[in-house]
Amino acid sequence: MGKRHDVRTVAAGKWRSILSVLGLDERALSGKHGPCPICGGKDRFKFDDLEGRGTYYCSRCGAGDGVQLAMGITGLAFKDVAQKIEQIAGTVRPTASKPERSDEAKLDVLRRVFRESAPIKRGDEAEQYFLGRGLRLHDLPESIRLHPGLQYRDGGALVGNFPAMLATVTSATGRAISIHRTYLYGGKKAPVSAPKKLMQGLPLAGAAIRLAPLSDCLGIAEGIETAVAASELFDVPTWSCISTSGIESFEPPGGVNGVIIFADNDANFAGQSAAYRAAHRLGIRGFDVEVHIPPNVGDWLDELNRRNQKMQERN
Repeated sequence: MGKRHDVRTVAAGKWRSILSVLGLDERALSGKHGPCPICGGKDRFKFDDLEGRGTYYCSRCGAGDGVQLAMGITGLAFKDVAQKIEQIAGTVRPTASKPERSDEAKLDVLRRVFRESAPIKRGDEAEQYFLGRGLRLHDLPESIRLHPGLQYRDGGALVGNFPAMLATVTSATGRAISIHRTYLYGGKKAPVSAPKKLMQGLPLAGAAIRLAPLSDCLGIAEGIETAVAASELFDVPTWSCISTSGIESFEPPGGVNGVIIFADNDANFAGQSAAYRAAHRLGIRGFDVEVHIPPNVGDWLDELNRRNQKMQERN
């Protein structure tokens, strides 16, 4: 553990230079949304370097720090990449990073945005978005709200104001720790580089978006829409863990004995891998765990839409 702490201490404030030397494209270090250097994608990655720790967030890979990013782009194990980081850190100068806001300041922003929003209702922009994705909400989740006009910024520049579907991210102990935003326009995702974003809050490990009441047997999935689809297909209350890292770190609240993981069927096996790692971790702790993977590449929303399409064709 000492070594792990030392390499991060040595590299603090130098991550932009270190990652650039390791081969990461300068555009990925700009602080703007773009392709993830680990998993690909188009606009899912942002390097924010909070407190000079080389931090980043990807809507597929989740959050991480400079060491994890270095391991991802090089494919090296921790021991090998740590040696390279220490060598490079000794030859580069620290780069300036913005001071991180306090936890209380982050929570104040979350509370303000929450107060400005309202519960979703029939016919509003949020329900129209769900309908457009092929989802009919039998019950309107209390964890989902609609903000009438939330600022969208890209790299600090104000792009505009858009309605935003807000989803409360809750820890295993029941504390609200962040808000997931889906920017909307005309009942669809807004035409911006990254229409889905997480607000800065408290650490996300173990948390989820509680789309249904707590149950003895609980389903989890990555995205909000995927979780709603899985709940409809399997008649299981299902929560969204946002990303693969959320699936891996999910912590069942007290009262949960069984967990069904509705994994994505990814061509690169990211969804399947995260699901089975989570199943192993929870299984050895005594939880009854199942993993369900769609038969086709995609997620359970894709499967729901395929089923509905076949039913329409038969009728």
